[in-house]
Amino acid sequence: MVAYFIIPNYIKRPLCLLIVFLFLNVNYTYAQNNKLDSLSTVLFQLQRNDNFDASNHEHINLLNAIGHEYYFKNIDSLYFYTKKAQELSRKSNYAEGTIMALIGLSHYEAYNGENDKAIQSLEKAYNLAKKIENQKLKIRALNPLGILHYDIGNHAEALKAYLKAIEIATDTNDLLNLSFIQENVAHLYLSQKDYQQSLSLYKKVQDINHQLGNDVYTAQSSSNIADLYVKLKDFENAKVYIDSSIVIFEEKEIDDWLAYSYMVKGDMYLRQNRPKLALYWYDKALTLHEGLNDDRSKAQLLNSLSEAYFKLFNYVQAEENAIASLEIGTRLSLLDDSKKSNQLLYEINKKNNKADIALKYHEVFKLLSDSISRKENLNSLGILKTKLEFEKQQKDAQLANEKVKARQNIYFYMALIALAILALIIFLLRKQSKARKIFNKELRLKTKALEKREEELSGINATKDKLFSIIGHDLRGPINALASVLNMLKDDEISQEEFLEFTPKVKNDVDAISFTLNNLLSWGRTQMTGSKTEASSFDIHELVTENIKLLQETAKNKNISITNTTPMKAFVWADINQIDVVIRNLLSNAIKFSHPKSTITVNATKEGDFLKVAIKDKGVGMSPEILDQVFSSKNATLVTTYGTSNEKGTGLGLSLCKEMVNNNGGEIFVTSKLNEGSIFYFTVPLRENNTK
Repeated sequence: MVAYFIIPNYIKRPLCLLIVFLFLNVNYTYAQNNKLDSLSTVLFQLQRNDNFDASNHEHINLLNAIGHEYYFKNIDSLYFYTKKAQELSRKSNYAEGTIMALIGLSHYEAYNGENDKAIQSLEKAYNLAKKIENQKLKIRALNPLGILHYDIGNHAEALKAYLKAIEIATDTNDLLNLSFIQENVAHLYLSQKDYQQSLSLYKKVQDINHQLGNDVYTAQSSSNIADLYVKLKDFENAKVYIDSSIVIFEEKEIDDWLAYSYMVKGDMYLRQNRPKLALYWYDKALTLHEGLNDDRSKAQLLNSLSEAYFKLFNYVQAEENAIASLEIGTRLSLLDDSKKSNQLLYEINKKNNKADIALKYHEVFKLLSDSISRKENLNSLGILKTKLEFEKQQKDAQLANEKVKARQNIYFYMALIALAILALIIFLLRKQSKARKIFNKELRLKTKALEKREEELSGINATKDKLFSIIGHDLRGPINALASVLNMLKDDEISQEEFLEFTPKVKNDVDAISFTLNNLLSWGRTQMTGSKTEASSFDIHELVTENIKLLQETAKNKNISITNTTPMKAFVWADINQIDVVIRNLLSNAIKFSHPKSTITVNATKEGDFLKVAIKDKGVGMSPEILDQVFSSKNATLVTTYGTSNEKGTGLGLSLCKEMVNNNGGEIFVTSKLNEGSIFYFTVPLRENNTK
């Protein structure tokens, strides 16, 4: 997570020193406007933690953050926190923390006039960022390095640092840093009095700031543009830009930039020879400086105040401010500000008729002017040389890139040719594969057709075998028995009275034959040609009652009672003939497998759009193995099954029931416990639109 702390400097110094802390594995997000007290609170809470580790990266990042909050508040506190962060970073081998600490220390060293040490600190920071290949941290070291070189008058080195940073920011599309560095370069050209180039760069910076959508950055650039217009004596544009900046800085309470904007507005009025108005804005800027530790910018402001007082003939105040500015300029080696201070003191003492003192200041002024003039010439040449070298490096890099690109193009075209050949091979293989797939598909279809035909033939054979088995086992026996009795009666082997004794047995056999033939015919239709389902509305209660009457005598022979508890007028939508077969078979089975003197119950309940019919018996029940295949026509046994009183059956009834229930859109299932009985359930639709 990254938090940005932006420390702006004034236009008389290179602008927009961007200090960015890289927080790795930190649970706190520090926005640009975080206050010192909130950071200190977080640090206090962290240090009170039982598991606190001073070398933890989170702790080091906090120390660096607090140090940079002291940039313009307390320079000694800045040194304390950044130095501590540097020591802990070195112990824990935390490169990012070391880099940010070095940047902070460079500010402290520059503030105390130790410019060489400050430059060394920033170069160490840059080399370390380069070593760990961290592009953002490279920019954050280069930008203040350029600013510092500018401050000591080494403009060529400043431009070199800026151009490196711009190249990195452009490659990484880092618009924020690009904005700040371009603005510093614009000021560099401004110092060379190349106003058009400077203004062009400022306009580009404004475009970038609009993309970033940050009104504070836009206001910073606007205040710099205003200062440029002041130098061009375009006071109308200067006023528009500086007033818009002041509104933003006052609203956001950004005191350092606000002090600078007040000073620019004072410069505008001073250039218009309106010293009273200029003094008003200078005083507002000086008041803000009481809370800032920015002596470099203060030196410039004090000179401006001196000049305003001089134009108002207040030589005492003019001299005091010029001397104060000269003290700062001498301490920090600020040649431009020292030159201006000596010039003002020369003019003031001349007006006060202090010729000797005035002459001394004038001599220093001339020395500084010559020195600055020579340095400006050298800087101009250095800047030009640096720019040409950079452009040459860029051209060389571009040529190298073009060569690499040319090689890449050759490889690309070779790869295209290889891909084309490969594509042709793949096309031919796919074509062959497609033909093979079509052939295999046709083969599979024919194989499936043969398998289906074989299955049909097997089914027909099974049907034939089952049919002959039923005829042989379940029909031939009762018919032969009946024929034998009739032959005995015909041959007078038994009397009519004796024949009558066989009548109940004969009737049972005839009923069994009739029931078997009905099932056989129904099953035969479903197996051979399929049965047509013709649904209509009928009362299930009546149908159950009719079947109970039909089977009443069979049940009575086993002393079994059948109870119909289905609701009256329970109308359903189904094929009445098929449901009739279902009920008759299930009742017949219930009688067949029930123990004598037991009860069979038929009831029905409504479940959604269906009526669920249940036929419950108290008989032999079924094992789990039999339950799994009880409704399967394929697994129906060819051997006659016998009931509790040795009744015969075909093994077709339940599979026939399943087919007919399914034909009517219902379901059939059974629950059973061995030696306790079974309950057969089936469902039928209540309305027409449920029929499948």
